[in-house]
Amino acid sequence: MLAAVTLRVVKPRVPWICAVINGAAALALATVLAPGVSLAPTPIGAAYVAGHLLAWRTGWALWMAAAFSLLVFFRWWASRLGWPAMARVAVAAAAFGVVADVTAESMLIAWTGDRTFDVGGPLRVSGIVANGLYSVAGAVLTARTRGVPPWLGRWSWTVWLLGFGLALAAAAGSDAGSRILTAALFALFIPWLVVFGRRIA
Repeated sequence: MLAAVTLRVVKPRVPWICAVINGAAALALATVLAPGVSLAPTPIGAAYVAGHLLAWRTGWALWMAAAFSLLVFFRWWASRLGWPAMARVAVAAAAFGVVADVTAESMLIAWTGDRTFDVGGPLRVSGIVANGLYSVAGAVLTARTRGVPPWLGRWSWTVWLLGFGLALAAAAGSDAGSRILTAALFALFIPWLVVFGRRIA
């Protein structure tokens, strides 16, 4: 009985927790990670990483946590829909995205900045594979969700379209495009988690 009550209390918190962790990760990207993040790495970026290893590793650890929190959110969302077949497919896609993300970010954490390393490689894996799969998962779950007002539906689709755009920018090797789309994506995604989560809770 206590477990059931605890579950009911914790589950509605899932979107908030995901929003907080993703917000912290986005802030880390915009500040401590930004000087070393580029799809076309430079010696200046490597020197920055070598001189700021703790911040670099902490920032990417936050992104790992953000990936796992997103997977938990997708599972929670699928449970609200009653786990139809396409929702299971969406969660599986997100899980593969987490594997890609964690693999890429582990490589970034392991880098010390004092040796030749194509930081752009892991960034492309994260940006194209992981982000693409998260966007697929979100789009599939959005298509299966009924009863949301039109404005929230448009907001949802905008988030996933920005995610697909970010994947394309990473595939094209565009730092400028990736930065602009990342900023737009997270500016919409973080509050969307809270608003959408409250709607379907």
